[in-house]
Amino acid sequence: MLEPDITRKCLATLAAAGAVAGFSLFASWWLTVPEREEPAAVRLVSRTGVPPAPSIEPPADPVPAATPLAWRSALETDVPAPAAPGGGGSEPWERRAFELEQDNVRLRGRLDDMLTWILDNVRGTFPLPEEQMAHLRLDPVDENLGVSEDLIRLLRINEEETSRLDTALAGTRAALWNVEADYIQVETPADNQVVLSIPPYPVEGEELRGALYSQMENTLGEGRFLRFLQVAESGLDESFDYFGAADRLLQFEAVLDDATGDPQLYVRDERALPNREDPLRLDIIASERLVEELPAEYLPYWDWLPESVTRFAVRN
Repeated sequence: MLEPDITRKCLATLAAAGAVAGFSLFASWWLTVPEREEPAAVRLVSRTGVPPAPSIEPPADPVPAATPLAWRSALETDVPAPAAPGGGGSEPWERRAFELEQDNVRLRGRLDDMLTWILDNVRGTFPLPEEQMAHLRLDPVDENLGVSEDLIRLLRINEEETSRLDTALAGTRAALWNVEADYIQVETPADNQVVLSIPPYPVEGEELRGALYSQMENTLGEGRFLRFLQVAESGLDESFDYFGAADRLLQFEAVLDDATGDPQLYVRDERALPNREDPLRLDIIASERLVEELPAEYLPYWDWLPESVTRFAVRN
């Protein structure tokens, strides 16, 4: 009788243990269901086969998402609004606005001045490419040894600068003539002939050139002075007798025209100039002409010319 009782107790114990193990497995599976599944997707079937009644408890309200209006409201509450006009905090802003307006007025004035300058100085002109400037040659002085109009237009030289340059050019030309006067040699092969020899004086000439260039650079500034040297230095050398670098010979002779028998003046002007690229070579520059009046460029040599030559001069 004892054996069947013990057997029943053992079976009951095993059944209880199995029930506990099964319930533990079911609980573990239930807790590991993914959160994305809705609770209604799990259907429990009772022992009678009838599914449990659905829960009538309403789901919790979702947290509303923040809208742009909500964010703007939050920002507006965080950032303090500017002070009202007339308040104590508006004075720096008003002062800064006034300063900006004054700067704007000054800038508009400068712009108007610049546009006016462009219209006055650039209208009707065409820019010359830089590579072509090396081939441009201008006469730096006019017949009176003043600044030429072409140079004035090219370098935009104003009236005050023109006056200063004219004074410097005239002073240099006078100084060169004074130096020449100390070196001139006169020969009279015949009564109607005179030959003036002017040997070179490079030392004094270079000193005068340096002084002239210094005055021109101070007047024009470095940029325009360099442009002057580029387009007009060779012309300045010719007009100022190469600043004493040339060996010059002037020949005057009174002759009669073979056809009409009228008196004429023969003028030969010859210069022997050292070549800049090859100092051992001399470049001979000579001109010959028959004139009825003594050219004005030779009037400075009046004191060395005989009456047979000066009678052809027309002096105002």
